[in-house]
Amino acid sequence: MEGKIKVAIVEDDLEWIELLKIILFKEEDILLVGVATNKDEAVRLSQALDQIDIFLVDINLTENNLDGIFVALELRENNYPGKVIMLTSMIEEEIVQKSFVAGVSNYFLKKNAPELPSLIRKAYAERTPIEILANDYCRLKKEEKLKALTPAERQLYELAESGMTRIEMERKLLKSENTIKGQIKKLLRKLEASNTKEAIRKVKSGGIL
Repeated sequence: MEGKIKVAIVEDDLEWIELLKIILFKEEDILLVGVATNKDEAVRLSQALDQIDIFLVDINLTENNLDGIFVALELRENNYPGKVIMLTSMIEEEIVQKSFVAGVSNYFLKKNAPELPSLIRKAYAERTPIEILANDYCRLKKEEKLKALTPAERQLYELAESGMTRIEMERKLLKSENTIKGQIKKLLRKLEASNTKEAIRKVKSGGIL
């Protein structure tokens, strides 16, 4: 197991799961460590096993819902350190863009399945130009979301994003409860969110949510 690239599959089509297994089992340097069929199973898999290097995620886990994008987003929000390769039969520009915003490292057409091991090795070994561009795009989308906030509201957002509670903000900033509550209420309205957790998810999603 040591030295092998650990791969997990997120796919609801049993025939595709079997095909992917056949392809991966032929590779001496790639180890299939788990299979999930939905978002919740994928997150549990990432938390239960030792580091999974690559997740292979089907973009449509239920018919035409593009929920594979939300799998990638959920993994990113749970601080998954590895790479996500999106498996799909679609090449629409908007869908590709949303995939990369969600944290996908690369995009792979299912019709090219025999070439998948090479892509896995490349994703594992290096940071691709696509990843660099995607990270820059995510940063710009985040700034676009936050530009409507005042400096004080932006500071509160960043403290909330770091995990700080409202009471901790009051102590750190030496501001009253009413002042902090008022500023949080304004930033939530600007970000069209009902609470700080939802606001953070919306900003991090780059407009997907």
